Amino acid sequence: MLKVRDEIQTMLTMIRENRRHLHMYPEIELNTPQTKAYLIEQLKNIKSLVIEEGYAINGFVAYLKVNDKNSCVAFRSDMDALPIQEENDWEYKSKYEGYSHACGHDGHMSILLATIRYLAKHKEALSENVLFIFQPGEEEPGGASLMIKDGLFKKYPIRCIFGTHVNADLAAGLISCAGGPLMARNGEISIDIYGQSAHGALAYQGVDAMVAASAMVMQLQTIVSRSIDPLESTVLTLGMIQGGQARNVICDHVNMEGTMRSFHDESYELQKQRIQDIAKGIEQSFQVRVEACVNDYYQVVNNDVHLDELLQKATKDSYVKQKPMMIAEDFSFYQKEVPGLFYYTGVRDEEHTRGIHDCKFNFDETSLLNAVETNIRLLEIMEILHD
Repeated sequence: MLKVRDEIQTMLTMIRENRRHLHMYPEIELNTPQTKAYLIEQLKNIKSLVIEEGYAINGFVAYLKVNDKNSCVAFRSDMDALPIQEENDWEYKSKYEGYSHACGHDGHMSILLATIRYLAKHKEALSENVLFIFQPGEEEPGGASLMIKDGLFKKYPIRCIFGTHVNADLAAGLISCAGGPLMARNGEISIDIYGQSAHGALAYQGVDAMVAASAMVMQLQTIVSRSIDPLESTVLTLGMIQGGQARNVICDHVNMEGTMRSFHDESYELQKQRIQDIAKGIEQSFQVRVEACVNDYYQVVNNDVHLDELLQKATKDSYVKQKPMMIAEDFSFYQKEVPGLFYYTGVRDEEHTRGIHDCKFNFDETSLLNAVETNIRLLEIMEILHD
């Protein structure tokens, strides 16, 4: 288990208060004005900290400048919640119907606030500038790319970037990570099949979109099993299908929605091409019209190997090697610009066993101290923060 220094342990009350306040007022996507206002309020009286707004609508950065060197190290936290109704009954449960911080981003913001306070207090021990990024829209639509588009890397000389995510499958006190691919590239699939309606008893007078959709579902499942190298991890999932008007009417329109994931660009692009190939075949076979679209979302979270080695040295026996997972994260856009490391902070204990995106997800804020400690240790082992 990670040993947390006494000074960071004294920050638990502040971390808990921040996390629970943010938990009560979740905001989704890029629409996080209250969240931003609260965070800036917590930071505005910290000397030497320059706050700049104007990124991704409600995103902002806080810059701890310690010298005139043309470089800085960055830490990032996401800000947005999920459109999930919370079913916990705590006094700090979500006050907004249908929204909750079921992914732990409230914890991520609290970690970064505490990291800032610690480093601001120890500013004289820093040899490099530090940038703190508060980013909305991680869940949707990819706020990291918008932060970059709004000039983040043009304005600030970031040479490497760090981020963390709570992990409900990892025991509290542990840190997990891996060099190289950690999370997959993802795309969102939308398919519309158009036929012609008719009376169910006179099916030959119509063109059945539902039958065509059924055939397409089965054929799409052959992409991974028959078109992709089995040693290259890929996933294609159709999670929703809607169509039909009545039980005795031939269906004239079916919509299908799904997701695809891959750790390799070649496999990802092949999946996209095969979807179009299958769509054309379905059109010809069933005399329907098929519109198949894949919206590219996030890139592969590809951790810098050297930074992962530094993390291992910083966390020692508390480090667990993480198996890559097919989930996705827009932190990947930052890693396209500079070397980056995204690690997991364990929050699982006997009382808290629900996974992220669960309507009853919760955790003990004590576990967040480990992420603050890890951030500080990373700077120390990089010789940016000195005793």
